[in-house]
Amino acid sequence: MVRCWRILVDGIGSPTRHALFDFLDDEERRRALRFVRDADQCSYTAAHAGLRLILAAALGGEPRDFTFSRGEFGKPRLAAANGVEFNMSHSGGIVLIALASALPLGVDVEAVRPLADRSDIVRSLHSGEARDLAGLPEAEAEAAFFRCWTRKEAVVKALGRGMDLELDRYRVSARPDDAPAVLALEGEPAPRDSWSLIDLDPAPGGYVGAIAARAKRFTPSCRTLDPAAALAG
Repeated sequence: MVRCWRILVDGIGSPTRHALFDFLDDEERRRALRFVRDADQCSYTAAHAGLRLILAAALGGEPRDFTFSRGEFGKPRLAAANGVEFNMSHSGGIVLIALASALPLGVDVEAVRPLADRSDIVRSLHSGEARDLAGLPEAEAEAAFFRCWTRKEAVVKALGRGMDLELDRYRVSARPDDAPAVLALEGEPAPRDSWSLIDLDPAPGGYVGAIAARAKRFTPSCRTLDPAAALAG
């Protein structure tokens, strides 16, 4: 089973935020404190402490006791090998966290917003994606770009490859009327048949998301995590 939680960061009060910060390990605290913007620090804290709350509920134990390591290309994972896979993303006021058993997955969320260099980024994508996006009217192009971007991020995060896999070496569907799909992936002759890519709508008000895994079919169970309630219960 694949489970996905969202956290609405703007709804986290100061006492809850301080309690979440206490769950972080020393390295996570250092990373959180590096953020200049208070909103970014709050999102980071909610994501990493939220993951700890979810793991504690799923596996037992105390949220602060989990330790993490990183894969070859930097993807976080539990230090103890127990088959649990997770991924997280945050943008604006939304955090997404996904959890599965023995299924590497990737999740991404983006706030749809103007980007001054959007056309430059589009040119760095797979030629098929760039062609599909360039042919859209401007009224559709911005949202389509971010939908494409979250799909690509979810795929590369599921692979655990990060920036090692350049943007033009794999392709996802990009036009607004296309179903989410992995259309091309270097080294895999028929990725459409072996990958599942699912769009998520994390929140109203201009957010898009996606979740991906190399699996024939899965349906994520999505819910909202209220950190204050989780701390209380």
